[in-house]
Amino acid sequence: MHLAIHELKELLLVTQAHLRVLEQLEAERIAKETGQPLRVIEQRIQTLAEEILDIVREENS
Repeated sequence: MHLAIHELKELLLVTQAHLRVLEQLEAERIAKETGQPLRVIEQRIQTLAEEILDIVREENS
């Protein structure tokens, strides 16, 4: 059982890393297309992610 938990944690870490790469690539694409500063796009993505996380947590409580 302990090994399974360790494997799940590792899978979660890998998934989080992949999502961050995709998030960064998308932010760079949007910044390039819109001419907005990359930092502004990154902050908007972060804000949206936090808002969605709050909604999901509320739905599951």
